[in-house]
Amino acid sequence: MSVSLADVGRHGRMDLAFAVQDGGTVLQHSYCEVPFKITRVLKSRQPIAHLMLMHCTAGLFGGDEIECTIRIEAGARVLLTQQSATKVHPSGDRPAVQKTSVIVESGAHLQLYLEPVIPFAESILRQTMRIDVAPGARLVFWEGFMAGRVGRGESWQFRELSSETQLHLNGRLSYLERFRLLPNNVAQNVWAMGHHDYVGTGLYVGPHARSIAMDLHDMIPSAGIDSPEDSLAIVRVTAGEGPDFHRHRQVFTKATRT
Repeated sequence: MSVSLADVGRHGRMDLAFAVQDGGTVLQHSYCEVPFKITRVLKSRQPIAHLMLMHCTAGLFGGDEIECTIRIEAGARVLLTQQSATKVHPSGDRPAVQKTSVIVESGAHLQLYLEPVIPFAESILRQTMRIDVAPGARLVFWEGFMAGRVGRGESWQFRELSSETQLHLNGRLSYLERFRLLPNNVAQNVWAMGHHDYVGTGLYVGPHARSIAMDLHDMIPSAGIDSPEDSLAIVRVTAGEGPDFHRHRQVFTKATRT
């Protein structure tokens, strides 16, 4: 399919599939268009394959539409990380859109740690994330966002930040987070973010979820933590400074390490 020069880097797609081969996990299929870029698989043929997801541009701009699909086939064990935070630049009147779909098959194990989204002043971002986890699979997931370029005094100066994250367990919706933040809404209300500029969400799917939730209560007493199902633990943290935000993520990562 031909792509106009004006759309190169603005409309991109990435498809990844991991599978078990000769006792290890390999990247069985990969396809990516600009702005997506992937490194070589680290620890290939080992029990856990580590792949770093990258953008080869400066970030997302108004009018960008990117889509990513990731499949972890039965038995595969995968660690996915990002090179850096996702920067959303001033958008004019056009939103930047990113859509992600993740499928974790039965017996597979995925650790997906996303760096925070940073919406610049006057930016518009609309993003969706859908994760489907089959029976017997495991998932450790982390995502977050900042209120803007905090160090430059741009907190809460974006035009719109819309996000939806769905987690489906055994074909059933088990967790839904959906919000749309605008400059004039109540994100800085004491009942919401208050004076905090960082927020993170962690999801754990696997055995001992309720025990992990109890441990996280002790480790991060200021966080919101729940275990609505035997196999699901959820943590929501806010932080006023970057080091605290990253410390919360490290605590979650350590508590859910299996």
